[in-house]
Amino acid sequence: MLITSHQNRAAKASGQQVNWQARRVKWLETLVTLFETIQSELIFAGVEPDHIQDTRHTITEESLGTYDAPGLMVQIGTGRVTFTPIGSVVIGGYGRVDVDGPRGSVKLIAVDADPYHDPADKTPLHQRTWTWQAYPDKARNGYVLDQEGLAKVLEQVLGNA
Repeated sequence: MLITSHQNRAAKASGQQVNWQARRVKWLETLVTLFETIQSELIFAGVEPDHIQDTRHTITEESLGTYDAPGLMVQIGTGRVTFTPIGSVVIGGYGRVDVDGPRGSVKLIAVDADPYHDPADKTPLHQRTWTWQAYPDKARNGYVLDQEGLAKVLEQVLGNA
């Protein structure tokens, strides 16, 4: 309740009312798109389709309730990489996915695609365009999760093997 009340208070102060149901729908749609893109990139790079498995995760968030979210598990050589959704209500973004492998972890954070949007713009979060940034373990500066960014993420969690 504490987090929700602070978020609602902040939304009211900015003139917005948070539609948590729409936010959850947007989050789940964004996850599906993310994992479809990752699967396509991995297959294009030569990963066998049967080495990629969809996973399901039950998440409970104060604002969004309990829901099932998609994830991904990939076998690349002898290394296993998991993409696990953590939640949509996170500080500094619209959602987080943890990527874990034998050599490390990376956090993927969904952020506003327009980092310089006008503060007077009252477009609800669920109607904004989101993009993904990758943050290596304990790093403050991230990078865009595009084709090159995905390769970097995999190198960080699998090593240079």
